[in-house]
Amino acid sequence: MAEKAPSPPCELCGRDEVELTQHHLIPKSRHDKARTKREFSRDEMKNDIAMLCPACHAQVHEVFSNQELSSYYHTVERLKEHTEMQKFINWIKKRPAGQTIRVKSGKDF
Repeated sequence: MAEKAPSPPCELCGRDEVELTQHHLIPKSRHDKARTKREFSRDEMKNDIAMLCPACHAQVHEVFSNQELSSYYHTVERLKEHTEMQKFINWIKKRPAGQTIRVKSGKDF
């Protein structure tokens, strides 16, 4: 029986051995907005995706509105720069991959 290839790590916390989800860096709900259409190509809107663990993905949507994501936090680097995300990333990377994580605001870390 062939071994399963290891999954790549989460692009935010770096944990591996977790199932990853697709995070559209430019939220799909913003694709039809005039400002978004001016700033990004159709290709960027469709294909700019980060592979995140479910906990990091949930935290991104807890911390940022879709408008904030499309206007500024549309790269992994910018997401990592935010203070609340830094606290969460430092906290979550110490947790085992199989542990269930409840996402709360940054003041709980």
